[in-house]
Amino acid sequence: MMAKSNLHALDINLIAAMSKEDEDSLLVQASENFLHSPWYSDIVYVLQHLSPPSGMAKNKSRTLKLKAAKFCIMNNALYWKDLGGILLNCLVEEEEKQVRDDFHKGDYEGQLFLKTMANKILRAGYYWPTLFADVYKTITSCHECQIF
Repeated sequence: MMAKSNLHALDINLIAAMSKEDEDSLLVQASENFLHSPWYSDIVYVLQHLSPPSGMAKNKSRTLKLKAAKFCIMNNALYWKDLGGILLNCLVEEEEKQVRDDFHKGDYEGQLFLKTMANKILRAGYYWPTLFADVYKTITSCHECQIF
């Protein structure tokens, strides 16, 4: 009963409807890209097991559960739910650098303000935990952006 209410609280009812065998195979596939990421490994663990990793301090485990409530695994990908309920595709470290460079000097080129660039990335459907800090570093280290 407790696991069922946890599933509802985490908004991952899709997993509850699957058999145990299907659940294991889907979760391994869905989280493979994120298991080794320092950003998402604990979050994926919570989504898979509905509990934090053993040995974690009580206050840290509570914080991790609250953070994991904003994420979901669907169609072999990890998504972050924004305040409007829109699912944004989570990127790992290697992918985020490419997306950030594309928005700064690539396909979406433009010398932008911090919030403008970050919001364009979010509107395009991408998310990573250090998005705003990374965009800030990019903007402040770019000479053209500083002149603009």
